[in-house]
Amino acid sequence: MDAVETVVNYGILSLVPPVLAIALALITKNIIVSLFVTVYVSATIVAGFNPLMGFTTMIHDYIFGALLDEVNVQGLIMMTIIGGFVALLTKSGGAYAFTNKVTKWVNSRVKCETGIWIGGLIVWFTDNGNSLMVGPIFEALAEKLRVSREKFAYILDCTTTPICALVPIIGWGVYTQGLIDTELQNAAITNTNGFEIFTQCIPFNFYAILTLIMAGIMAVTSWDYGPMLKAQNRAMKTGQTIREGGQPMRGEAKGGPEVDPEKAKVSTMVIPLVVLLVVIFAYLTKLGIWHTKVAGSDIRTAIASGFLSGLIVLIILCIKNKIYTFGECMKIVEGGWANMMFMCVVLTLAWSLSGVNGTMGTADYLVKITQGFLNPGVLAFILYLMGAVMSFATGTSWGTMAILFPIGMPMAINLGVSLPVISAAIISGSVVGDHCSPISDTTIMASIGAACDHIDHFETQMPYAVTAGIICGILFLIAGWISTPVTLVGGIVVLVPVIYVLHKMSVKKNGQVKTPEQG
Repeated sequence: MDAVETVVNYGILSLVPPVLAIALALITKNIIVSLFVTVYVSATIVAGFNPLMGFTTMIHDYIFGALLDEVNVQGLIMMTIIGGFVALLTKSGGAYAFTNKVTKWVNSRVKCETGIWIGGLIVWFTDNGNSLMVGPIFEALAEKLRVSREKFAYILDCTTTPICALVPIIGWGVYTQGLIDTELQNAAITNTNGFEIFTQCIPFNFYAILTLIMAGIMAVTSWDYGPMLKAQNRAMKTGQTIREGGQPMRGEAKGGPEVDPEKAKVSTMVIPLVVLLVVIFAYLTKLGIWHTKVAGSDIRTAIASGFLSGLIVLIILCIKNKIYTFGECMKIVEGGWANMMFMCVVLTLAWSLSGVNGTMGTADYLVKITQGFLNPGVLAFILYLMGAVMSFATGTSWGTMAILFPIGMPMAINLGVSLPVISAAIISGSVVGDHCSPISDTTIMASIGAACDHIDHFETQMPYAVTAGIICGILFLIAGWISTPVTLVGGIVVLVPVIYVLHKMSVKKNGQVKTPEQG
């Protein structure tokens, strides 16, 4: 049965997968439950509304079907390897030692905030672990120099998901490429791959880039505004870095690494990272990546080889420096593997949703019913808004992408819209909501890392996230018509004066305390 017949047969029922997935995600706030129920209900429709046959069809045709695909299996293996590497690297104390050296040259609030920002950029390989490594290192210094906990948490939060969303060779990038590759395979597109589209969409990943730049600007210039300015004034005026009555999110925190600080060495972080990068790019260079197209399987082989090599070197260094025994290293690595199971389950269900979307002709039907009024030029903007709302409500960027890629990519392919732009719109939308959502794990981790009251972090960060988010929305409206990286430059040019004007308006209303007034 061809695609056209499928669409005719299912008609409006082909909208059940995307509508149900989005609705359940917003209601339950649980991405696994949302995806599982959606795939089951959709499979039941495919099975002639027989709930028992729907259950077995879901497992046999879609879940098992997704795992029969070698590309998907390669992605799961990569995720597992990366999870083990990040877990051991986080626990080894290397990042702790590196950032600790930076604090020796920090003697002002501006330098401290800039140091936190740079520290976050250095720890680019993990979003959840970032705040828990960088935060405790700068905590005492930030307290001494009167950096409000709110500003501290904001800078930490900006260097978590936003930076990971730009790196193709870590778990974040591999996960996203897996979602893209699935849609390319479903559309029988063989002249590109997930890695290529992900790297091409980096200049269009407006929210991630503007957020990183904005955090740096706010650290260097102190152009704070809104409730953040009030928090900064309070800290400088009274010495209270946390609001009176505020509840710091530190009870759950595990400060620095679980190693003796005397054993923590910068080389423990640097050497494994250098090794993994050398292995990845040496392999890709051998395959001629700089002048020819490299197969997706070769790219995944390079990434897996690089992280596995880095992990082996890291274990050797931990044993050599007497940080951990081999058994202890393996226990940590195994814990990292276990931590990746959630992401692997989400990926598998996302692939299953994509499969059932294809069977029911969801993308074709959406194009058919919207071709009279949906201009291809606004598709990126619409997907960006959908991603922002969903990720804010659910607190997950990964889960949001798992739902939107199977919806947005087929539509983009059918409408002839730039795939890098659409991919970037979905990623940016997923990141903006996740970045400021009070139930996001990275937002919570930033509050823990900075020992900040979580609601205070949410309320002070929101105006900053909305500022960058609105500008990004405008950029995606433009990119939908003119897909050029130059659009990003325009966004940066607009961002700076907007921040400055908002700062001046806020200072006019609340004033700005630049020097300590007490203590």
